[in-house]
Amino acid sequence: MTSKTKHSGGPKTDKGKAISSRNSTTHGLTARRWINANEQSLFDETVEAFNNDFDPQTSIEKVLIVKMAECTVRLMRIQNSENAMFDLASNEAGHPEDSIKSLDNGSDRLSEAVGLASSMDWQFDLNAFVSKMTVLNEIDRQNIKDVVGWIYVEDNMPIVAYYITKKCTKENLNLDDFISRETDQPFHQIIRIVKREDTSYIKELISYEEFIETTHEISPSSLQKYLNKLAFGLSENLQAQLVLKDIDQRTQQIKDAAMPDTQKLSLIQRYRTADERQFSKTLGELLELQKRRNNI
Repeated sequence: MTSKTKHSGGPKTDKGKAISSRNSTTHGLTARRWINANEQSLFDETVEAFNNDFDPQTSIEKVLIVKMAECTVRLMRIQNSENAMFDLASNEAGHPEDSIKSLDNGSDRLSEAVGLASSMDWQFDLNAFVSKMTVLNEIDRQNIKDVVGWIYVEDNMPIVAYYITKKCTKENLNLDDFISRETDQPFHQIIRIVKREDTSYIKELISYEEFIETTHEISPSSLQKYLNKLAFGLSENLQAQLVLKDIDQRTQQIKDAAMPDTQKLSLIQRYRTADERQFSKTLGELLELQKRRNNI
């Protein structure tokens, strides 16, 4: 051993001590500098707790205590990071529009209908829902190509016939005018979703006789087109109602099931595994040293 090494007691100047301090942090031995005050406090408390648990007697045992404390703080940092990743994923997944799309394999198909209902301060009406479902089921049981005229509808689809008649009389339109208008409208406008429709503009309701007068003027193709469109509109309407009825619960389920980016999550897991191994290895070394010291 050289004289210089034998008598070296470490850096003597303030500059030298500062450099030495930074080296300690870099090598993770004393870890005097942490990301924030909470980490520094946790490190100090952990060192104190480990000192009480293991009562280190030698310098190397004290170094191992410090390394174990560092691992503990880093594990807590990793856990906080993972929690933040899940929180972020949950917040990003909580948009109502994404919840609506998730019900239809990512499609925008229901968004317009649901958006229309939401803008009208829509409320779920169980009776209206059941009524529309009954109409839809009756249409679905038929082969639309067999519908050759209004008489067929009245004979084979009485619920549908009543539904259409009621809408015509409420809107003061004969059947031919109503069918012509409805087949030219966008799907989402065929069935209004709002709970109550404004009929204040109607001065006088059309009679059933006036309504029925034009039934012979309707071509089978027009009637078939309307029934297909009605079924599609009812289906979208009912789905929109169910979406809005359960949207809060659905959104919460999606948020609860949200997962962070797979690559980032995998990186977090690797950091955790490496740190846990380092802690376990250091603890084993400390216990082995203490065992040897106690057996001397």
